[in-house]
Amino acid sequence: MIRDSLFRRLVKRSKRFVVNLLTTTSAHGIGHIVQEGLHFIERIIWLSCIFIGVYGMVALSQRIWNRFQTSPTVISMDRNMYFWNTSFPSLTICSHRRIDEDKLADYIRMRGFDEDDAEQFREFIVLLANVTYTTFLDLPMYKTFGIAGYEYMELLYNLSWSFQPQVNSGTASVLSVQPTITELGLCLAVNSRIAVYNSYEYWQSRRWERVHEPAPLVVHPLDGEVYGQLIKLESSYEVFFHGSMEVAEISKRQYSFQESYYTTVELLALEILTSSNARELSISQRQCRFTHEDEMLLFSPVYSYNLCRIECRMKFAFKLCGCVPHFYRPVGKGNFRYRICDFEGLRCLGQRADEMITLRSKKNPIDCNCLPNCDDSNFFIQAYRSREWFLGANLQWGLTDYPKMQLNRDIIFGLSDVFVYIGGLGGFFLGCSLITFAEFVFFLTWRLFK
Repeated sequence: MIRDSLFRRLVKRSKRFVVNLLTTTSAHGIGHIVQEGLHFIERIIWLSCIFIGVYGMVALSQRIWNRFQTSPTVISMDRNMYFWNTSFPSLTICSHRRIDEDKLADYIRMRGFDEDDAEQFREFIVLLANVTYTTFLDLPMYKTFGIAGYEYMELLYNLSWSFQPQVNSGTASVLSVQPTITELGLCLAVNSRIAVYNSYEYWQSRRWERVHEPAPLVVHPLDGEVYGQLIKLESSYEVFFHGSMEVAEISKRQYSFQESYYTTVELLALEILTSSNARELSISQRQCRFTHEDEMLLFSPVYSYNLCRIECRMKFAFKLCGCVPHFYRPVGKGNFRYRICDFEGLRCLGQRADEMITLRSKKNPIDCNCLPNCDDSNFFIQAYRSREWFLGANLQWGLTDYPKMQLNRDIIFGLSDVFVYIGGLGGFFLGCSLITFAEFVFFLTWRLFK
């Protein structure tokens, strides 16, 4: 009897508490559910209206939250060209002369090759030094000289020709020059901040930390015409033009220039920069990555779009042929590694060259999931001209027409907009406000225990 009495009292008080809560809240329509004297059907109608309002508010709020998570930024145009500096074009230059004949002759004498083997080895090493996906099938398959695939890069580095052209920018600033390894082999990067992370010395020392990155050269319309110049190239060469936070990549267009020609290249620039507000967003929200956001890469301590595609090509090569070419970093983070291709592996990749370069395959689809750089510089050749030059191959490049437009990535839909939109939906569907939610918190905490 005592237990039944206590239970009835608890039910009575709970009913009085719920009635008091629903009749005193400022949310519209809720009080009609417990109002005395209403027919049961009236209560059902009011309850249905409230459920419809809650559903509409939750559904639209979910869409607003999804928008904030997926597309809160906008890319706008800035045309105040005198208010910003423009990055000077960087480039990666790959000489067609890769092997030092004196070093090669010393190596042949050390190995004790006879005349026939010496000639075959000379042909082999010259082809290997210039090999890439489009020329893998040109390698002689008849003899490997007992050299394993993982020894190719070390051998090429030790026999490499010292490619050291003179560089000047025509300004007081000095253009940095850094040896780097690309998908075309051993090359030089000019005015690059991240080429050092693809250098042979950096790889061999098993380093992963960020190093001192040279400041890139920037120019202003008031500087007039600014050119960089490489002189005494001494051979024909390939050139990739890119931004200072990028590297050369085989799928990007490269330009070939002949020996004994003086070439002038005029470029156009288009830059995109990310505001400080947008930097605070997550990667999935801004849909781009900064250089330090390298957690998805296994073989590089920095991120760039091209470095991401290079790693994607490594994964694709291993998937197709079970190995990767020798011009990639052999050991990744956590001592992760792929097998380095021997001749048979390189031949396998050469047979799938188009798929490897484009990273597109109908039989073996691959998703690289590479996001663009948040701060990026793009350069396009406007015109170039060559003339014979008696002092050897020279290259001059620069901006003659400064960009009149710059792209800026900024927040257009921030967290404050989310609160405003959701608050407006609460007011529209339920007549709620911040005070309404405070009332519910008050009743379900202090008043409930009191």
